[in-house]
Amino acid sequence: MARNRRSSGKKRGKKKKGGLLGKLFKWLILLGIIGAILGGGGVAGLFYYYGRDLPELLKREDYQPKQLSRVYASDGELIGEFIAQDGRRTVLAMDEIPDYVRYSFMAAEDADFMTHEGIDYFGMARAFYYAVRYDAGLKGTSTITQQVIKNLVLTPERKIERKIKEIILARELEKNLTKEDILYLYLNTIYLGHGNYGVEEASRFYFGKSARDLDIHEAAVLAGITQSPERLSPKKHPEEAKKRRAYVLEQLWKKGFIEEATYREADKKPIETVPYHKSYPHVGKAPYFVEHVRKLLVDKYGPEKVYTGGLRVHTTLDLDKQTAAKGSLREGLRVYDARREYYEPVRKLSGNKVDAFIAKQAKALAKKGLSKGKVYEAVVVSVDPKTELVKLNLGDVPARLLLRPKSRILGEGKDRKTVDEKFERGHVLEVMPLAVEPDDEGSVPVEFKRGPDSALVSIDPKTRDVVAMVGGYSFEYNEYNHATQAKRQTGSTFKPFVYGAALASKGVTPATIYLDSPAVFKLDGGKSWSPKNSDGRWRGPIRVREGLGASRNVVAVRILRDIGLEKATEFAKKIGIKSPIVQNFTMVMGSSEITPLEMTNAYATFASGGLYGEPRFITRVETANGETDTFETRIERVLAPEVAYIISDLMTAVTMGYVDSSGTRRGGTAGALRKGFDRPFAGKTGTTNESRDAWFIGFTPQYVAGAWVGFGDNSPLGPKEYGGRVAGPIWRDYMKIIHEKLEVKKFEPPSSGISTATIDPATGKLARQDGVEEVFLSGTAPTTYAPVNQGGEEDDFLMNQFGTSANPEQEGEQEAAN
Repeated sequence: MARNRRSSGKKRGKKKKGGLLGKLFKWLILLGIIGAILGGGGVAGLFYYYGRDLPELLKREDYQPKQLSRVYASDGELIGEFIAQDGRRTVLAMDEIPDYVRYSFMAAEDADFMTHEGIDYFGMARAFYYAVRYDAGLKGTSTITQQVIKNLVLTPERKIERKIKEIILARELEKNLTKEDILYLYLNTIYLGHGNYGVEEASRFYFGKSARDLDIHEAAVLAGITQSPERLSPKKHPEEAKKRRAYVLEQLWKKGFIEEATYREADKKPIETVPYHKSYPHVGKAPYFVEHVRKLLVDKYGPEKVYTGGLRVHTTLDLDKQTAAKGSLREGLRVYDARREYYEPVRKLSGNKVDAFIAKQAKALAKKGLSKGKVYEAVVVSVDPKTELVKLNLGDVPARLLLRPKSRILGEGKDRKTVDEKFERGHVLEVMPLAVEPDDEGSVPVEFKRGPDSALVSIDPKTRDVVAMVGGYSFEYNEYNHATQAKRQTGSTFKPFVYGAALASKGVTPATIYLDSPAVFKLDGGKSWSPKNSDGRWRGPIRVREGLGASRNVVAVRILRDIGLEKATEFAKKIGIKSPIVQNFTMVMGSSEITPLEMTNAYATFASGGLYGEPRFITRVETANGETDTFETRIERVLAPEVAYIISDLMTAVTMGYVDSSGTRRGGTAGALRKGFDRPFAGKTGTTNESRDAWFIGFTPQYVAGAWVGFGDNSPLGPKEYGGRVAGPIWRDYMKIIHEKLEVKKFEPPSSGISTATIDPATGKLARQDGVEEVFLSGTAPTTYAPVNQGGEEDDFLMNQFGTSANPEQEGEQEAAN
């Protein structure tokens, strides 16, 4: 019995022990469940709290990122870009991104992207642990989905609050979008260094090609950059970039994206980045043109769309012609500079005269001090050819010469001089201080007194496409576009408009005789005005052709008097002049202020045979959404073709010469331009009062171009600096280059509306024997013959037909030579 009690006692003891352990285990399970419930509730509450008012993510079409806009020449070459302040981006469709580019980014950032639901839970747990454990910001694995959320919706700050929101939105994004959509967003938004966003711009920047054309090892480089764009930039840190690329390529192989042989081959290749200017060498070649295009686009679309709309702007610019225009303009200005000794030493001081000059100037400046922008003489004290530093003294104030624009001072190409070939100690220069006290470099920056600037515009007269435009010597130095913004007096380039109006009226022909003699016009207020010719001489009775070819001013005024201001104004407006036109007789000598673009386009009306259209810079604009906006220029007839032909033929007297009243062959005011340009061309020179503006506008049957030269402050260009001498060579050099491979064409007369006759050069009447052939509008040719006698009787007859003065007219104070 006792044994049995002991046995039963043992059994009871075991039962008691098992009961306690079981209860403890149950309690632990219960507490665990309660903790899980509380923890889950806490987490749920946390996610609910931070999940309020988060943005709703819908579909891929909602993604409208800011993209840069690009400008292309007529042959498709890139010439300019418009970029928003927050970086460069161009969006590529997924079917344009090669598979290995996608795989590279997945291998580098998120190999399980195609299988997870947007969150790497293990990585997130690790990130939260380290954030709490070390009281640091959240660092750790973010999936591609999370990175899309961070890039598009949230701030990049590393805080728990932002990370929770990121998790919530990542899961939401995975529900609303496909994996391909998410990858599309990622590859187009990821920052890849140097201001580039997305694989397309990064590919262009680093490798000079579209992401469509990347090799696999280049794709691995871009994917590797993502971790730390600045530290892993292949341009700044090529070795670090190479190490990172090796990791990405290895991951591509290990994760099964590529074969081992492909991995080994790619890993051996060098990383060869390409400078952006080498990939796109024409960017910056036409800054005045591109800037004008930008203004046109902003006027049409607004700045937001231009800078962030991803536009593809196709223009009329011909790069070869633009290069010719820029080179011709620069060379023409340098020739003028050399002739007038701009950017040259004034004189040379030797020995102790340098110190004497400095001492004398220091004494003078001690009383008055330096004035910013005022012209001073300064002496060169040293020249460093390595650094191109020219040191000067303004009295006892040290100064340094800024060589800008450098090519205008030192020359270009084979004519370029080194700085020590151009300047040496003792040279005295005329310079302007840009400050009155030495700067951080210990000297006052100075620059040369500026020479004149210039503009050149070239247009296809049939399409009105602007094929070349240069608005000044240097856009970097002066962004003011003289071609489109500078309204300047036009000088005698306006005369063809008045002559054209006279011809169209059929009251004047190329053979009509006008008197080139002194004339006094009584003006309002009792003043008198007597226009003169540039040579100060008078030719007496001459034909209209000679009057234009020799640019005789009184003849032009008398023609304007005969047709009236209203008809002349109407004609000028009809062929393309939109600027206000001076309403007095100085109009004919170019007192109105008009831009070179406007004048050149008006001449294109003559060159096209009487057709007018607005100058066109843009042919089409393609939007990021695939839409195309076409820019058409409406071409309409404004002149009868026979009128346009005769005025064009009349302008060949300026360029190709004419027969004067004595029967002698003479050159026109632009006759010198024929040297080196041996083909038919028409045009007109223009020079304003005191040679403040110099012009030449001319055309062949293929192209029209206009050149202008002048100072920004309207200073005189100097004695005898006429349009044919200053602007003409710029025009000729440009036209010579662009016509080298073109067929030589004549100005073809229209099939009807004109007639020809042999006339006597002295009287403009039909010639009985020898004479010159002249062209007329049908019905306007002379019908009477010149007198038989060739002596004083004929001269007396002509002089009796004209007075030597004109009727009083409205006041006009402007007078132009040429």
